[in-house]
Parts: sequence; C-alpha cells; structure tokens
Amino acid sequence: MANPTAPLLSVRDLTIMAGQRPLIRHCSWHVQAGEILIIVGESGSGKTTLLKTAAGIPDQDLACTDGEIAYAGVPLKRPSDWQALRSRDMQYLFQDALSSFCPVRTVYDQLWDAARFSGMPKDTFDQVLADRTAVLSLRSDALKTWPQNLSGGMIQRAELLFSLIQPPRLLFADEPTSAVDSVTQKKMAQALLRLRRHHRTAIVLVTHDIRLAAFLADTLLILKAGEIVEYGPAASLLAQPRSEYTRRLLTLSGLKGGDLHASGN
Repeated sequence: MANPTAPLLSVRDLTIMAGQRPLIRHCSWHVQAGEILIIVGESGSGKTTLLKTAAGIPDQDLACTDGEIAYAGVPLKRPSDWQALRSRDMQYLFQDALSSFCPVRTVYDQLWDAARFSGMPKDTFDQVLADRTAVLSLRSDALKTWPQNLSGGMIQRAELLFSLIQPPRLLFADEPTSAVDSVTQKKMAQALLRLRRHHRTAIVLVTHDIRLAAFLADTLLILKAGEIVEYGPAASLLAQPRSEYTRRLLTLSGLKGGDLHASGN
C-alpha cells in the first residue's frame, strides 16, 4: 500500500553491474511530488544507466546487485511493478526521441492515441494540443507527418508533448533538449517548470549541461564514474560546491557559484 508521507520515488544503495564491472556504486536519492531533480555528469558517468534503471527499463546486459527502488513507499521489484505505473503515473523521454514513436503512423495520431486511451475527448485534445504546441513553438499541422520526417529538435519537442498533454506524476527525461538551440531549450525548460507548477509532476532529468541544471533544478545530483559526488539543494550546491569535480564542471560551463537559479519560477 502506498505511503502518502513517503517520497514519490526513492532509490536506496543502488549498485548496477555490467558483468563484474560496477557502473553505479551505492547510489541513494529520492524525489518528492513537484520536485525537479537534475542528474549531472560528464559522458560515461552513468547518468542514463541510473535513470533507466530507476524508471524500470534497464539495459538487458546489466544487473542490480544491491539496493532498492520504491514508488510512494512501495518497493518495485519486478518489471510488472513498473508496467502498472506507466502512462498515468510514470513517463520517460528518451534522448533518441524517435524511440518513443512508431515510424508508420503520424505523430499527431500517436499523440491522439495516448490521449484517447486516457479518456480525453477529441475536441479537448485538439484544443490542448494547439496550446501545448504553441508553448513549444511547434505548429500543430507539422505533426501530421511521419516522425522520421521531423528534425531532431522538432521530434524532441513532439516527444515532450506526451507529458504536456497527459501530465504524469513522475517524469524521467534523458537529455530532452540535446538537439535544440538555446532559444528552444529555454522554451522547453519553461514548459517543464509549468508542468511542475500546475500539475506537481516530479521530474528526474539527466543532462551534461550544468547551465540547464542551474536553471531548472530544485535538487542536484552530481555523478562521476558511477558514484555520487554531491547531492543536495541546487542553490546551495551551486553557491558553495564542495568537490573539485563540481567546481570544474561549473568552470567549464562558464558558471560561477551563486549564478542564476530559476526553478522556483
């Protein structure tokens, strides 16, 4: 039975192995309803491995050898436990956004299928779609084509529409703005903030872009070589990073401690 006082998602002492090689070592973190947790690290740090495992879609050649993942205080142990939560409770945005779409059906039809399955009337769907595409600077009619006909930036925004039309309780996002320009990135970030503000969606987002993390995060988790280097409130962590690794990430991004932190907007 769900525990209303428990974190929406909690990860405790998680270890993930590729054969005899550890990819994630004893990671513990949690996210509350309405919280934005950003996982930051360089390429190869284990960000996507950690995110996919928490979302119940781990790579088949990996194994969790220790730890526990729980949703609202209820341990998730079998693939069916996660499957029962998908769509209405959990959604996942892949870095390769085409992975979220069938190649032989239009983007519009697939978005409508998801909305129809939840019981949304067609006229309501069209109104909501028009509003959400405007937020992301997309044209609704541009979605009436095959997914592979859209640019990388357009398909990433189209993938985000699933969550904006049917807001989940928990959203996992793997580099959701990697294919867009800085102006579009800001619009997508603002859409995520709106999702949190209006629907109390918890968001766990992976990025190597510490500027995006500084803009969005309530909480930061800095990951290096599969281990947590720092974890805590974003404002204080950015203002006074404790580790040399975090300071180096800030320096490489051009940020300094105390720079803009906007997720409370």
